[in-house]
Amino acid sequence: PQLLLLPDSIGFDDGVPRLIYVIRTVYEKINPDFAFFVNDHSFVIPEHLCKYLEHKRPTDDMYHGHAMKNDKLVFNSGAAGYVLSRETMSKLIAQWD
Repeated sequence: PQLLLLPDSIGFDDGVPRLIYVIRTVYEKINPDFAFFVNDHSFVIPEHLCKYLEHKRPTDDMYHGHAMKNDKLVFNSGAAGYVLSRETMSKLIAQWD
């Protein structure tokens, strides 16, 4: 695990800018095969997650998590956590640029 602090310009209620900043920073500074995004009050057993990902390829698109829905949006749930592959993070960043 690594700690990532948000810049002061991104506030508590700035959900989308915060998500973009976090994914971009993880991709550009750490460049992991996969990244697991989760709230600070959730947990995962790392060995189980690693075992689950062991035969997955970071060059394939991958989103694994629980998508939440309201009347207007479908969005990722940090409470449940989600995993993105390096390829998926790359495509998200390209879309945002």
